[in-house]
Amino acid sequence: MATKNKNLSKVRGTDTKMEVKVRRALWHRGLRYRKNYRRLLGTPDIAFPAQRLVVFLDSCFWHGCPAHYKEPKSNVEFWRNKIKKNRERDKEQTEHYLCQGWTVLRYWEHEVDGDFERVVDEIDKTYHALVGAGADVQTARLETYLEEEVDTSDPCD
Repeated sequence: MATKNKNLSKVRGTDTKMEVKVRRALWHRGLRYRKNYRRLLGTPDIAFPAQRLVVFLDSCFWHGCPAHYKEPKSNVEFWRNKIKKNRERDKEQTEHYLCQGWTVLRYWEHEVDGDFERVVDEIDKTYHALVGAGADVQTARLETYLEEEVDTSDPCD
């Protein structure tokens, strides 16, 4: 038990390698943001409050990625409930921001690792679209992330 607690205590909630890598690339492109902004629901990893844009970078394990999540062999019921609650919270947060008129971008860890430039380009493009025209640029992105879970046509029901 002590080993498990010791290992879990090493898990970072903020400033993960993935988050730092994405933030550094956005900073070098001249984008200024709030990191882990506690004034917003769910403490988004990256937030652009003036543009009403939030970015969540989700770990494949902790958020139950359909492509990469592998259920642990021990304490199965605990982990099943934990990941289920995390997914439900992700859905609630996304719906909250959509109802408030925010743009939400969510990326899986494997997307950041596998196609880093596309992820950074997409955030950059979305940011500039919101600065320029205020265009609705989130629908296609959400359809690929939470397609069955979030009703993008009217999430406020």
